Amino acid sequence: MFGKRLDLTGKHALVTGGSTGIGLALAAECIRAKANITIVARTEATLKAAKAQLEELAQKLGTGSRVAYQAVDVTDAQKVAEGLAAAVQEFGPVDMLICNAGGARCGYFHEMELPDFSRQMQVNYYGVLHVVHWVYPDMVRRNQGHIVIVGSALSSFGMVGYSAYCPSKYAVKGLADCLRNELQGTRVKVSFAQPPDTDTPGFAEENKTKPPETKEISEAGATLYKPEKVAACLMSGIRSGAYLLPNPDPGLAFLAMTTQGLLPRSFPGVLLELLAALIAPLAQWGFAAMFDRVSRKFAPRRFDKLWGGMEGAGGGKAAGAGAGSGAGAAR
Repeated sequence: MFGKRLDLTGKHALVTGGSTGIGLALAAECIRAKANITIVARTEATLKAAKAQLEELAQKLGTGSRVAYQAVDVTDAQKVAEGLAAAVQEFGPVDMLICNAGGARCGYFHEMELPDFSRQMQVNYYGVLHVVHWVYPDMVRRNQGHIVIVGSALSSFGMVGYSAYCPSKYAVKGLADCLRNELQGTRVKVSFAQPPDTDTPGFAEENKTKPPETKEISEAGATLYKPEKVAACLMSGIRSGAYLLPNPDPGLAFLAMTTQGLLPRSFPGVLLELLAALIAPLAQWGFAAMFDRVSRKFAPRRFDKLWGGMEGAGGGKAAGAGAGSGAGAAR
């Protein structure tokens, strides 16, 4: 529909989670591409501030872009329908949908309540599903559109502390994979993003709940990226029509390339993937070993209440279990 390179001039782009962080930075990229933009989030005050910021950018660049917002909780399907209908009434059909709303609350599996798991699935999966499900039929009817789903680096692997978050991000990856295949034969595109740790208000909130072992694993050689850099990288992939969007983090880019699964390849990119596959198992083995080593180190502290204050790292039943498989000992 947009030729080889996506042309957003005068098109309607809608971004959920668009008032801060990566979502706001992606909205700014849409402004640079001369699109009209609707940002969606829950809090009207932050939406108003983001709208003013985007309008100032549009005026500075002379793009002629118009900006609107809808205050909507994406976990409420009825409110999503009402908010998106209002957005379409103002700017016309949605040409590009970017589903970026989401959040993480970390914690140990045995210490989190069941509503914690439900809430993250509601926000991170159903919050995407509600929006895509409303926009999808019109895109297919018009035989044009682009759906971008922002997942996480943790859409493809898990670690201690993220047992409520990871399943929700695996779920959106599964949804994106299914839609990509189901939309073959149409001119509606799908893209999926797995951004790295990014300096956003959401990431700051996430850090408040991270257990110490989660922090140690996350911070091992990691770089905290600015949302503007992440958004520019993602938009380059969106506009080129990529399904798996590029990642500014070399390690995560390597992981994404070597764990694609049943997805189409391009030539000569497949040759690079074949070469990377020669070392990928060793790299993945090394990272998995580091994850497990850190997790075992903290097992006595993590399971102290369940083990009843037994000797832990010093010896005895708990220490023996922790040295082998802390999770197994907990069971």
